[in-house]
Amino acid sequence: MGRRFVLEGIASGTVTRVHVDRTQVGKLEDVLEAARAAGLEVREVAREALDARAGELRHQGVIGDAAPFRYRELSELLSVEAPLLVALDEITDPHNFGAILRSAVAFGVDGVIVPEHRSASVTPVVVRASAGASEHARIAIVTNLQRTLAELAERDVQIVGLDAEGDVTLDALPPAPFGRVVVVGSEGKGLRRLVRERCTHLARIPQVGPVSSLNASVATGIALYEASRAR
Repeated sequence: MGRRFVLEGIASGTVTRVHVDRTQVGKLEDVLEAARAAGLEVREVAREALDARAGELRHQGVIGDAAPFRYRELSELLSVEAPLLVALDEITDPHNFGAILRSAVAFGVDGVIVPEHRSASVTPVVVRASAGASEHARIAIVTNLQRTLAELAERDVQIVGLDAEGDVTLDALPPAPFGRVVVVGSEGKGLRRLVRERCTHLARIPQVGPVSSLNASVATGIALYEASRAR
């Protein structure tokens, strides 16, 4: 919900119907034009109806109905040559998850891997936090992240765990001709021991200021930029 998010959903084909505040139609002409061009039904309703549908979320006068988010199979993420992936080790905060998805889409990541349990999923809060980028993200849910990383390593994919105490800086990582997966630990505990042990490299982000650590989504954005540049 919200203008930017509905536009992203229309562009990606995930929005199936649009509801607009009848008093805001003139301010939402770009949304209405996109919806009509896509052949979608547009309903002009009272603001109270939108408020009831949105709950505590801000809707900015427009809400889109969407089909359930389509998660991908891991094989789909690996269908490209030398894939760039990001794996999230128990990232549970929806705002961090949304911000990570936005960075992943912005830097051309081929897919995001999340564990089945103790992980955020795609919800309206995540869609909003990603500024609609979640509608373009390719996300696979796996039962066991450690096992998945081991399988990727067998395919010679480079497994890079982000760690403030890592033994190499991001810009000094060796080439990854068969692909790379950036592994990000949880907001509080970082990488779990077994996940850490699956990593080919533990990489740190050089910092010169007095801050000792970075937010998970900020660190991921930096790492994905560097991985995209190196690619």
